[in-house]
Amino acid sequence: MTKHISLPLVGISPVDDENLFAKESQIIPIPLTSEPQSIRRRSNVVLFGEMGVGKSSVVNLILGHDEARTSSGAVSCTLDARPYDVTVRGQEFRIFDTVGLNEPQSLSDPDNLIAAINKAYGLVKYLSETGGISLLVFCVRRGRITVNTQQNYKLFHDFLCYQKVPVAIIVTNLEHHEPNMEDWWQDNESHFTQCGIDTIGHACITAKRDINFIDRYNASRKMVHDLLLAHGCGEGFTQERVSWVTELFQKLLELVNLRPRLDSFKVRARKLREYGLRDEEIGVLLVKISAVDEDFAIIRPPRRFSRRRGRRAGTGPL
Repeated sequence: MTKHISLPLVGISPVDDENLFAKESQIIPIPLTSEPQSIRRRSNVVLFGEMGVGKSSVVNLILGHDEARTSSGAVSCTLDARPYDVTVRGQEFRIFDTVGLNEPQSLSDPDNLIAAINKAYGLVKYLSETGGISLLVFCVRRGRITVNTQQNYKLFHDFLCYQKVPVAIIVTNLEHHEPNMEDWWQDNESHFTQCGIDTIGHACITAKRDINFIDRYNASRKMVHDLLLAHGCGEGFTQERVSWVTELFQKLLELVNLRPRLDSFKVRARKLREYGLRDEEIGVLLVKISAVDEDFAIIRPPRRFSRRRGRRAGTGPL
């Protein structure tokens, strides 16, 4: 019997891992271990990476069926997240499919920034109440490591998790790589190290469900399950949520060289109540994220003097 829960996030899909592929005649189900394991607490795993690297396909690979939907850049924003439940060999996981930092300059729009803060608050609020983050899974597509790749790593590993949560890497789109998928990592591991991307483990996979790659698909699913079980069952990391979100966005805006205006925030503050922030929390968050001294000068500009007789502009006769 499945237990449904209520969250301020969308797309929760509790599923069981056993016989997920029973209806797929061409896909071999991965059996549970022969010795039953006791069910431990559910671990929160955050899947992140640039748009287009195949995060939703990786979620579907883990679940065993097509449940996760590809995010549209037109309707999703940074740190939006959809959770999915799965049990892997007796261990429960909640996998968060997140939207990364795809267009950093879009955060210069106050509405986009407020929306991102709301999404982040909803995510950390839930994580802080359910044991924190046990594992970050960084999805990258085979190819070059870009600036955006590195910024997404910093956003989640350095800013969201204070460098205290292990990162595992999943490299996608390797169905054509020869002689085998694992060779890609042997050839490219040093590039990740040079870019400051530290990992606790990796899986080189294909998430493409195609009859021509069925053996690699099944092998990929087992590799990802093994990765979760090996590194995703530890103690979760958490913080006090307002401070968590505040410091996250301070560092994020510094990374992309943006300084939001406090007055732009104030007129949109009501939107920050969507995920349950209290007025005092909103005040703390806005002031800490903004460059207060400079923005007060914008909000209350000094009165200008006219050149004629030192009169202040717009004040009328002395």
